[in-house]
Amino acid sequence: MDTDRVIFSTQWIAVRESSQGFQYLERNGKDSVAVFLLRKSGENPAQYDVLIRHQHLCIDNQEVNGRLKLFPCPITGALDEGESPEEAAIREVFEETGYRVQVLPLGKYVVGTQVNEVCYLYYADVTGIVPDEAQEDGTYLESIGRNEWHPFNYLEMCEYSACQIGFFKLRKILFQES
Repeated sequence: MDTDRVIFSTQWIAVRESSQGFQYLERNGKDSVAVFLLRKSGENPAQYDVLIRHQHLCIDNQEVNGRLKLFPCPITGALDEGESPEEAAIREVFEETGYRVQVLPLGKYVVGTQVNEVCYLYYADVTGIVPDEAQEDGTYLESIGRNEWHPFNYLEMCEYSACQIGFFKLRKILFQES
C-alpha cells in the first residue's frame, strides 16, 4: 500500500491508486471505533436504553432551520497513532460523553470495499455511573453534536452500519438470543 500512487490528499484522507489500477480512499489514522453505551431502563432487567450521538454527516449534509442535519450513531472516533482499538474506545467515550468505562468487544467490520478502514465495535453498561463533563474540542462540528438516550430498539432504525451490526450483536448478548 505504501507504494500506491497518491492521486489526491488532505490532512485527513488520501485517494490512492494501486499498481493494479484500483482506486481507494485511505483515511489518515485509518481504523476507527464505535462504542455502544447501555443503561438498564425500567423495572424489567432485560430493558435497556442506548446512548446515541447525533453528529454532522460528512457527505451530502443538509441544513435544517439554519443548522446542519445531525446523523444518529454510537460514540465513534479514529485511533490515534500507536493507540490500540480498546484504548481509543475508552478515550472517545470519555471525550464525547464524560463516562469513564471499561469496554467489552463486539467484533469488527470492514467499513467498505473502497476504503482501508476497519471499525472495532465495543459496548459498556453505564447503569448507575455518573459521567464527568464531556471534553469537547471547541470546534463548531463538535459543539452541534449531542447525546441522547433512546430505547435499545432505536438502533434497528438507524442507517449507520455500525448501529445495524451492533443492534444484532448486542441483542444476542443482552437478551440471550441464539
